Amino acid sequence: MFRRLTITMTMLLALFAAQAAQGPSKPLFGFAVEGLPTRSDVTSLEKTTGVRPRLVSFYLQWPSDPEKGVFPGGALRSIESSGALPVLTWEPKFVDSEKHESTISAESIVAGKYDNYLRRFAAESRQWNKPYLIRFAHEMNLATYHWGSNAQEFGPDSVTKYRLMFRHVVEVFRTERANNARWVFCPNADSVPAAAWNQIGSYYPGDDVVDIIGLDGYNWGRTQSRAKNGWDSEWRSFDSIFSGPLRELKQTAPAKPAAVFETSSASEGGNKEQWIFAALDSAQSLGLVALVWFEVNKEIDWRLDTTTAVRSAIESQSPPTYPLSALLTRRR
Repeated sequence: MFRRLTITMTMLLALFAAQAAQGPSKPLFGFAVEGLPTRSDVTSLEKTTGVRPRLVSFYLQWPSDPEKGVFPGGALRSIESSGALPVLTWEPKFVDSEKHESTISAESIVAGKYDNYLRRFAAESRQWNKPYLIRFAHEMNLATYHWGSNAQEFGPDSVTKYRLMFRHVVEVFRTERANNARWVFCPNADSVPAAAWNQIGSYYPGDDVVDIIGLDGYNWGRTQSRAKNGWDSEWRSFDSIFSGPLRELKQTAPAKPAAVFETSSASEGGNKEQWIFAALDSAQSLGLVALVWFEVNKEIDWRLDTTTAVRSAIESQSPPTYPLSALLTRRR
């Protein structure tokens, strides 16, 4: 288990000053996984990859019935007890009994239809009282998610709906004094569709409700073709995926720490191992505080190829403790 790190605000300011003097700090390395991870899942993840994750991200959908739904305390405790920082990707959608997926309307959330669910969730969060991140309604600039509306309604009004929805959820948590939860704003590196209204900064809900900014992005290599998948993919470096969107995001929220919460590389079209080495270097030069690898076999096998060289590179570059805990201290 990693040594815990408690930092006062004075110490935090000193840490930032030291980082400014020394240049970009090394980012924390973590994994995004499927399901609600148990302690044995986290242990198995470390054994399988040979990498100790400093963050573990998982996914949770909202209930179709606002009076139902549970707080993922078991998953949070499993991750925290391993020494990693939990990251909850919280998705306002549900799958019904016939396995149809539906997003929850922003209007119903803002009007308070889900407030009982949110209050119960926040109360249990406060009771648990350990720091964790909530990545609410991620990749909102992709038409495939269209948070707060159905697919046909995804358009210029979606940005306002998203901001209102995000702010409402955070405000309920604050009313319940669930200050151990810290909030992540995390668009996709590429906006789809590439329309004037669909810009990363347009969705930003405000500095007062966001603690950390993030991005998701993938190197699809040569795995996608127009004939089979509707588009032609190409080999892209980590830097080419993230540097431009990160500049845009930092222009919107210059004071917020930035991280990549989902990334991976295909193997087809280039050297995946070399891509990983370059990604670690780029993550540091871009000033990211964390890099989370999508450890899932989904559209393609995104899982990390943990050769000895890769394991060594990750472990040598990732700090032994998570200084993000300093960013999660309760506001004065």
